[in-house]
Amino acid sequence: MLDIGQALDSFVNGMMQFLAQTANDPVMYSLVFFAYAVLAAIILPIPVEVGLLLSPHTPIIWLIVLLGIGKMLGSILVFYLGLGVGEKVRGWSVRWTWFDWFLKRCEWLVSRLHYMGLYILLSIPLMSDTVPLYIFSILNDEGVFNVQFFALTNLLAGFSRAMILFLLLPLFGVDLFH
Repeated sequence: MLDIGQALDSFVNGMMQFLAQTANDPVMYSLVFFAYAVLAAIILPIPVEVGLLLSPHTPIIWLIVLLGIGKMLGSILVFYLGLGVGEKVRGWSVRWTWFDWFLKRCEWLVSRLHYMGLYILLSIPLMSDTVPLYIFSILNDEGVFNVQFFALTNLLAGFSRAMILFLLLPLFGVDLFH
C-alpha cells in the first residue's frame, strides 16, 4: 500500500518529468511551470526554482514573471486554506518538538517583522514555500496580514528568489546565458 509520502513523491517526480518533456515548447512549458508554481505554494513542499533551469527555449524573464504570479496565486489560496487548518497544525507542535521550535520562531518573526519576515523567508532560494506559507497564514488569527499584502509579498519574494538564484548560479559554474 502506498503511503502519503510515497504518493507525493511519485506525483512530484511525475510532474518534474512532464515539465522536462515540455521544455522544447515554450507555451506548454509556461503553462506547466505556472501550474507547478501554484502547486508548490499549496501542496508541494519542494522548491520550484528547478523549473527555471529546464527550458532554454523559454525566456528567463517570462519564467520569473510566471514564478512570481504563480506563487502569488498559490499564496492567496493558502491564506484562506491556512485559516481552516490552524488547530491541526498547532497540534503538530505538541507531537514534534522540532516543529514547536520552528512554529515559535515563525511566530516571533511575524510579531517582529510582519510582511518583511515573510518576504525574507520566501526569498531564500531552494526553500520550500508550503510550510512557511501555511504557518504564516495560521498565525494570522490575530489579523497580522491582509490578503492583498500577503499576496504582494509572495509575488515580490518570487521575483527576488529567482533573481538571487540567477546571481548565485555563476558561483557554482552554471552559465545560463552562453
